Amino acid sequence: LKIKREVMVDSVQSKNGKELKVGDKVRIRLTIVADRNYDFVQVVDKRAACLEPVSQVSGYRRGYYIAPKDYMTNYYFDQMAKGKHVVETECYIDRAGVYQTGTCTAQCAYAPEYSGRTGATVIQVDE
Repeated sequence: LKIKREVMVDSVQSKNGKELKVGDKVRIRLTIVADRNYDFVQVVDKRAACLEPVSQVSGYRRGYYIAPKDYMTNYYFDQMAKGKHVVETECYIDRAGVYQTGTCTAQCAYAPEYSGRTGATVIQVDE
């Protein structure tokens, strides 16, 4: 599994988060590439402290279960077919400062040796 995170503002990718302002609505795009068919894949996306999800309700959406938590969002896929999968979540920026996201991990629940991870990203938010 391979995973990549992008922070988008108005459908334009931010340049390392340097053009973000308080009140902006950003889109977190996770691109997952599966090299084979997988069952029971868990994706954990740890958010920066300045991001609050627009929708905070857990439930099934487009073939996966989403569970927003205090500082992360969990995604659960019963089955993930071979190929490219894109998951998007909208968040609001609620405070200014310099923040760092956590890692984003995709892992097969019952075969943890199949996993992928993306590193942390620094986000700078202006007033």
